[in-house]
Amino acid sequence: MPNFQAILDAWPSPAATLDCDLTITACNVAYEDVTFRDKVSMLGRSIFEIFPGSDRPQCEVLQNSFLRVLKNKKPDHISNFCYDLNTPVNSRFGDLRWTVTNIPLISPAGEIAGILHCPLNITALTKTHGEPDNGPLDHAHSVVRDTSSTQDVEGNSLHHLFQQAPGFVCILHGPQHVYEFANDAYYQLVGHRKIIGKVLAEVLPEVVSQGFLEKLDRVYRTGEPFIGRALPIDLQRISGGSLEQRYIDLIYQPIFDEDRQVTGIFVQGHDVSEAYFLAKEIAYQASHDCLTGIANRREFSRLTEDIGGPGPHALLYMDIDHFKIVNDRCGHAAGDILLQEVTSVLESQTIKSDILARLGGDEFALVRQNCNAEKAVELAHHLRKAIKSINFIWQGRRYSITLSVGVANFGEVAGVDYETALGLADAACFLAKEKGRDRVKLNRPTDEEIWKQLSDMDNVTRLQEAIKDDRIVLYGQRIFHLGASDSEQAYYEILSRLRNEAGELIGPGAFIPAAERFGMIEDLDRHVVTKSFAHLDSLDENLRSSVCYFINISGITLSSPTFFSFIERLLSDYPAVLTPQICFEVTETAAISDIRRSAVAMQKLAEYGFRFALDDFGSGMASFAYLQELPVQFVKIDGEFVKTVAANPASAIIVESVAKIGACMEIRTIAESIESATMLRKLQPLGVHYGQGYALHEPEDLDTAIRSNHELSFAHVG
Repeated sequence: MPNFQAILDAWPSPAATLDCDLTITACNVAYEDVTFRDKVSMLGRSIFEIFPGSDRPQCEVLQNSFLRVLKNKKPDHISNFCYDLNTPVNSRFGDLRWTVTNIPLISPAGEIAGILHCPLNITALTKTHGEPDNGPLDHAHSVVRDTSSTQDVEGNSLHHLFQQAPGFVCILHGPQHVYEFANDAYYQLVGHRKIIGKVLAEVLPEVVSQGFLEKLDRVYRTGEPFIGRALPIDLQRISGGSLEQRYIDLIYQPIFDEDRQVTGIFVQGHDVSEAYFLAKEIAYQASHDCLTGIANRREFSRLTEDIGGPGPHALLYMDIDHFKIVNDRCGHAAGDILLQEVTSVLESQTIKSDILARLGGDEFALVRQNCNAEKAVELAHHLRKAIKSINFIWQGRRYSITLSVGVANFGEVAGVDYETALGLADAACFLAKEKGRDRVKLNRPTDEEIWKQLSDMDNVTRLQEAIKDDRIVLYGQRIFHLGASDSEQAYYEILSRLRNEAGELIGPGAFIPAAERFGMIEDLDRHVVTKSFAHLDSLDENLRSSVCYFINISGITLSSPTFFSFIERLLSDYPAVLTPQICFEVTETAAISDIRRSAVAMQKLAEYGFRFALDDFGSGMASFAYLQELPVQFVKIDGEFVKTVAANPASAIIVESVAKIGACMEIRTIAESIESATMLRKLQPLGVHYGQGYALHEPEDLDTAIRSNHELSFAHVG
């Protein structure tokens, strides 16, 4: 039989055996190290006599664990508890943290014969960064080793301790590595071969070529242990079967005799294949789209950036046309199936070296290496036609599927890096959709449309950051009555400016079109509305009661199902704001694009007392009948007619007609874009109620506009 005391000493984790009276009957070298006591001073003495702890609560935690083991005959584990130590020289180490496993030792008769006590010092792991160094103690516990719990051991021989250990264990003797002992877990790993008394190379010939025998020889020769993590090993676990790959954590620990000569090797470890495969699966899921199984955006970037060679390489940015129709009409289940079909078709058209990814939603990208612009466009048309041939049928209805593709080259030859090419291809794809869809658009360095698109994308990014950082600045422009005023309120249109990171103000023309184009307009509208409410709420009562803010909102914002609840929250947050002090401006074209939805949304807000102005009236050549369906108090005449009123008789007639019909309907009219005194003189006889423009008041910071212009009348500026 093998020397179990030698095995216990070779075991790297601290372990001691106690009898049922909690007297120490055996321990290993690791236990001596962790307790700072030698074996002779501990054997035959009660564990609480040697290690009394610093107070009663500490002892009770450990004692209760021992009592549970003796009563239940089951292992008991204590996680992360405090227990102090006394050293032989009466020095006390305090604030030590431990994790302890206590395991019953069962006799052949089934009676409990004692306890296997396995403490681990985890003080170094629980110490927070920046705590002072405790010298030798910290050094002694800087490494915490893995421990293997055991069940149903046989007495003090420790035979069943190793036999039942969940980790695999074997003992090899001599330079030929003859098996002296192996536990159940080891037999399960290697396939239950007959190994005791046999040479490892004979019973496990498949591991020789994999380098494991060489590692054993080195440990035996040098006396230095070997530690390996998640090592792949191919084993013939079924007689006559094929090799099966497993992954193991492995330790080869030399066994020394009294003369410090290596006599054998203690092998221990764990089969971590399931954990390894799970980790690989998690890594795969993190880098692949869960719906389609192809690379996701992050993995696509990583793979693409690793491409070498001068190129040029082609990058295709693809967007499924009208995908939202399928999603909205048929539901997300249909949309998911469509995306899977599109992926399958795209994959069927790729070659082995291609990189295909789903970037999100209905957007895909493909990289083909060493492909010039001409070949890239040819490939894009090939993919476009393949997608168009998809016969997607859902619940008996057929849906046409097309693809818009943007193409760009990158690499040393193209003089463009991957990130730039991705932006260029994205912009080209957007233009392909704008020009009618089912198209391919190639980016060229001289293409002004592409660079305009990229500029708009940059502006959207700046706008997002400006909203997040609250760098949208409110400006105000006074709206003047052109005759005797019938209102005690002064009207101001709220205008927005963006303050960039350098502190410079950027006009709305640089970011509002981009916000509309890329779906940011609702976020901008809500931000401006919120700031306007807050500003109005901050004014003193006399000033606040005498002003009315005209706030622009888009048709998208107005028709949002959550806009009304958003306004209700603002009224609650800013109770000083009265609804008649707010007039929402909506463009004529936005209001009549969905007249019924606009009318319902406007009427709901009008019932609260909010007012509405129809902006740019006349630009859409809408019927005056629309005015009867909308709760509008003001009509702002499109500036294109106002600017030409002096030179073009037709413009004067249109302006006068709007003013007269507005008067009949008790709607006030406002002439926009008044830029000169000549225009002002031409407007006065036409019956327009209000005027707005640079000739009357240039926009300025809202605080300044209100406080410096509030007392001005049209007579002062006319």
